[in-house]
Amino acid sequence: MAAEPATTVAEHRFIRHGTWLICPLLGALLIWLLRVAAGWVAGLPWAPFQGVFELAASVPDPWGTVGAVAIGLIIGLGFAGLMAQERLTVTVEPERVTLAVGSSTQHIARDEIGSVFLDRKHLVVLDESGAEQARQPSDLDWTKLRRAFVEHGYPWRENDPFAGHYARWEEDTPELPLRINALMAARDRALRKRDRKEAALLRTELAHHGILVRDEKKHQFWRATG
Repeated sequence: MAAEPATTVAEHRFIRHGTWLICPLLGALLIWLLRVAAGWVAGLPWAPFQGVFELAASVPDPWGTVGAVAIGLIIGLGFAGLMAQERLTVTVEPERVTLAVGSSTQHIARDEIGSVFLDRKHLVVLDESGAEQARQPSDLDWTKLRRAFVEHGYPWRENDPFAGHYARWEEDTPELPLRINALMAARDRALRKRDRKEAALLRTELAHHGILVRDEKKHQFWRATG
């Protein structure tokens, strides 16, 4: 009997390939427009970065225009590369699920998956105890994701099956150890500063201690796993 084929869910081909064309073109157009306006901006006594605009206006054509377009193309390619590094691709097979983001790949065996669902544009995979196996930002078509998991017999859920287990965190929550409260407080400060990278790192560290966190209306909610 032939093996059941894998199902891959990814962004549309137009988006995947189009960003490598559109971003450089937009970058080139933007820098060219700045080059065109450089002389006018340099003449405004209140304008910031006048030295930069004066330098841009002083380069004669055609090299000034060629250089501006080239710089814009390079910047646009950089943005396209960053977008590619954040793009999620999900491959569902009978025995495992693969999540690929940029050059990073995570394999999750079928027997390690207790539920799969979407949580506000995040694809979440939990084990039977409710611990997170994966949480990835996703702009993928949720109907295609659902179909891929359901057709391969995975436990897709329409909502978080542990949603009712979360409690709002308050400073020095008595149910939590001192170390966990300190991490929650540090994450609260990161959220207030809008430091998403630090907040994500602290969330990962809390998960290693068996505490899952979700954010709702500027408040943290937590639950213990296991």
